[in-house]
Amino acid sequence: MKYALFPSRRICRRQARFSVFAIGLVLIAAGCASIFGWDIHAPGILSEDFSKAIQPLNIRIALYLPPELLTYESKDRGGKTADPQIYHVGEALAPMLVEGFQDGFEEFIFLETEPSVAVLKQYGIPYFVTIRIKDFKNRVSWHGQGIALTTETIVFDSDLKSLARFESQGTSDARKVFAKKGGPQVNLNAAIENDVLAVVLYLQDSIQKKTWGKNGQHRKRICSRRNFCSNRKTRRGNY
Repeated sequence: MKYALFPSRRICRRQARFSVFAIGLVLIAAGCASIFGWDIHAPGILSEDFSKAIQPLNIRIALYLPPELLTYESKDRGGKTADPQIYHVGEALAPMLVEGFQDGFEEFIFLETEPSVAVLKQYGIPYFVTIRIKDFKNRVSWHGQGIALTTETIVFDSDLKSLARFESQGTSDARKVFAKKGGPQVNLNAAIENDVLAVVLYLQDSIQKKTWGKNGQHRKRICSRRNFCSNRKTRRGNY
């Protein structure tokens, strides 16, 4: 399945005549409230900077994405005066997670269904990861837009025992987003990429340091931007 998605924009054009101004204005306003808006699809592709930021770790790891992640959408318009907006987050996050895990691990297995212990042991998978979206925030102002995506990652061993649970957040802030062609799509893609980067880097760091299993389940919140900091609290940018 290809995940190449192209942005689209729906514009409501209002036409009113002075002779029917009183009635026409009401009808037009009602129509625009439901039609006028932004239907935002991110490209769903990682940038070259992503592959430059990480080196693949020689470990076998499996990833399963729940159906609710794949179909996740947000209608957060970012402000009371902003136009209606629909952000198709899941359809972009899914392929970017797969691509990110491919870049981050030498042996990566994508699972279409939740595995059993027998399957994990049969294929020698020491780590099984599943991810869900916890929150999506959109902030729109006259100067620009800020997006924050928060995900939760759960790591299991080959016996399906939970090893770790951590949150990560990807953010992106840009000026004059809606004045640029494809601006909201690119900004959404950047926020998603920053979250994927945080997830992959933290998994790599924890596996290399053998963080898990020492004191029971490990919980952590990790930073969201390009600078990876596994021992700090999540940074929320301007939120």
